Amino acid sequence: MGCYQFDVAGLKAINDTAVPRSMKMSFAPNRNERLVLIFCDGGLANRVNSLISGLAVTELLKLDHVVLWPRNNRCGAAFNDIFSSASRVFETRLQDLLPVEDELRPWLHENDYGFTGPVVQSRAISGTADLLRIADEDQRPILFCENIILPWLPEEATNRALNSLSFRPLITDRALTLLRKQEQLPYFGIHLRATDFTSPPPVEPMLAVVAANPLQRFFVCSDDADLELRFATFPNVFVNDKTAYVEKLGDGDWRGDVVDSDGLPYTSNIDRTAQSVIEAGVDLLLLAASTPIRTSSSSFLSLSERLKSSGFVDRHLYRGVRQDATTVSIVPHITTKGVPMANPFTSQDDVLEFLNLIRPRHLVSDFKVRIGADGDGGYVMTSRSRDSNLVISIGIGDQVSFDLALAEGGARVLQFDHTIAGAPVDHPNISFHRQGWGPHDEGQLVCLRTMMAMADWSDARHPILKFDTEGAEWASLDVAESTDLERFEVIAGEFHGFQSLMHRDYFSLTRRVLEKLSITHHPIHLHANNATGIVLVHGVPIPPLLEITFLRKTSGIFGAHSTEPIPGPLDRPNLADRPDICLRAY
Repeated sequence: MGCYQFDVAGLKAINDTAVPRSMKMSFAPNRNERLVLIFCDGGLANRVNSLISGLAVTELLKLDHVVLWPRNNRCGAAFNDIFSSASRVFETRLQDLLPVEDELRPWLHENDYGFTGPVVQSRAISGTADLLRIADEDQRPILFCENIILPWLPEEATNRALNSLSFRPLITDRALTLLRKQEQLPYFGIHLRATDFTSPPPVEPMLAVVAANPLQRFFVCSDDADLELRFATFPNVFVNDKTAYVEKLGDGDWRGDVVDSDGLPYTSNIDRTAQSVIEAGVDLLLLAASTPIRTSSSSFLSLSERLKSSGFVDRHLYRGVRQDATTVSIVPHITTKGVPMANPFTSQDDVLEFLNLIRPRHLVSDFKVRIGADGDGGYVMTSRSRDSNLVISIGIGDQVSFDLALAEGGARVLQFDHTIAGAPVDHPNISFHRQGWGPHDEGQLVCLRTMMAMADWSDARHPILKFDTEGAEWASLDVAESTDLERFEVIAGEFHGFQSLMHRDYFSLTRRVLEKLSITHHPIHLHANNATGIVLVHGVPIPPLLEITFLRKTSGIFGAHSTEPIPGPLDRPNLADRPDICLRAY
């Protein structure tokens, strides 16, 4: 079919700084060997996501590719500052391609630069067959731009793309050096990079988690030096001591409007220098090697999880660490005040017995309904919960669909969260308290009894306790009185950290809490949060995050253990781009 000439204005070889941006470079691929231009922009994770999706698309279409990786205030590092790769890489900006858009077939997640021709919405493609059909309809080179790893791409293709990444030695060597210094692998990872959050990151709750778990090892990644110093004062925390951090592009707040490095309006006042992005690459690998605590839905945290699930961490990090048996113990070694515990680990029998405490009972006297969002933030409750007039809701963030639904039904909702400035939604039935949940009243934390004293119990009807507090629930419930818990008809919450049941101290705490709840309440619903997948604890598959609904024993009639499938008909995935987690009823 001949040779299709493609002349792209503004392509500049990344290793040839003498070539001006305005110089033209020509590609002359055969039509049967069309090209995919993989455009990578934004922060490091967004760029890597586009690269991974683009490489997978390239493989499925059996095409060649080039990478377009412009340096700007969003990412000041060049491609070959981060990766060693045989790919052809250019620093072309998206706007540089507007003059030749007729020669391209744009596949974009957002047409923010105003390409005038038809644009393929890459996220709307339904699968490989649809991909091949759309690619066959137009023979022009593909301009591919994404900021997520597309969920419709075959996992084996994206895993191959992820494992093809070769980070520069200055990144991997630094990560391996820090890993070799750890006496406890795996460890927990806490992602608190403020420029990855749309609201302030949950710093105080994570400080509380670290303080409450002195026998656990934590890695904290941040783009704020002062924040890392706060965490590094704990002996069970390590950080990547950086030589550069994210800076502000101009005056004002981090989320202020600025003019970016290309002279265009931009809504984030950030300047990620080359060295700060390299440091972020080290953080990314260390977070990928951890058991992450889900602090956000950021692309940085999600990418670290994909690096781990793809096998990248085992191949490129842990394999190198495990060769040094003199400095690394893969099994955590737990001590108390420097003295080894007599029996620091649980057994499989312990775990199986424990799971009976959260095995749902069949509810005979009522039926279940979903209240709140059709996704994360919604909870499965009893139908009578819709008539509740008193709700204590702890841990708000930016998800208030549950609270709002009940407030609009007439319930008085008391919200507690010390990590946000105020209630995300104004409603006359919602009162917000900038206080967090703790075992005792101290600083910004208050105990359950103090929260309950703020409510009017004189005519309380079907009262509800709901919480999502990133692990603070265990210590707080541990000191709560059973008589206080019994006042709530329904207790529903997200329970964290089940991957730690192998450790005796953590196991004892969680079992103690669940045994206390079992005095007054029965579990009636169980759902796994799909944000963190499944872990094996003594050979037993357990999700680290479980949503559990308990009903007061005196408020219902119960049958035997439920045979309802998990997930049930009312459940929804917390992360819509991932399948829900299927469990047998424990």
